[in-house]
Amino acid sequence: MVAYRTVVVGYDGSPDADRAVAAAADEVADGGTVHVVTAYHPVPVSDVMRRLDELPEEYRWVWDPHATETERQQAALARLRAHGVGCVGHVVADDPAKAVLDVSEREHADLVVVGGRGLGAVHRFLRGSVSARVAAHATTSVLVVQDARPAADG
Repeated sequence: MVAYRTVVVGYDGSPDADRAVAAAADEVADGGTVHVVTAYHPVPVSDVMRRLDELPEEYRWVWDPHATETERQQAALARLRAHGVGCVGHVVADDPAKAVLDVSEREHADLVVVGGRGLGAVHRFLRGSVSARVAAHATTSVLVVQDARPAADG
């Protein structure tokens, strides 16, 4: 098994992102570092509240205007630390795929890990999946972690 010194993982708080973090922990070498990237677009609270009403019920918890991206990312960092994995958090105001790719290049990553679905069903429909864009533009190996369960939306 190949172990990587520097792994970058995209994290948005979704179950697939949790699986991606677990995979990153499995792939990083002893003494290596996992860089957890959480991206966001700053949005006025009034816009968030209006958009919250438009989201399907199962996604509404993600748009809690009181939960910051840094707080959300702490769960992933704590999980990595609990497994003895060195980690660094990056909260980036940018498109998620671009944020992951930029951190990957800046940190000279050996591997990028992303979840296959994430939280952005509407975003995925409008702009394409983050995992597909990362895989298409990364300059290093990419691991896309898929949910083993069949998709509910078809």
